[in-house]
Amino acid sequence: RVQALRDEVSGVTSIMSHNLEQILARGENLERLQSKSQDLEATSEQFRTTSQRVARRFWWQNVRVLVGLGVLGTILLLLVILLATG
Repeated sequence: RVQALRDEVSGVTSIMSHNLEQILARGENLERLQSKSQDLEATSEQFRTTSQRVARRFWWQNVRVLVGLGVLGTILLLLVILLATG
């Protein structure tokens, strides 16, 4: 009877050790996941800043092109009017 109790205690001890190992592994996985999510957050913030800067740069480039075309169109229109009126 004592041997049966020892075997049972040994089994329970083995199961508890296994459970503790799983808990520790889960904790490590959670720490890794948290670290990766923090890295992803920093990277996404950098991407957002860079994409805003690029979008702003292209917007100004488009504005310059449109203003240039407007000025060129105005000059051509004035030339046509001046040549037509003599």
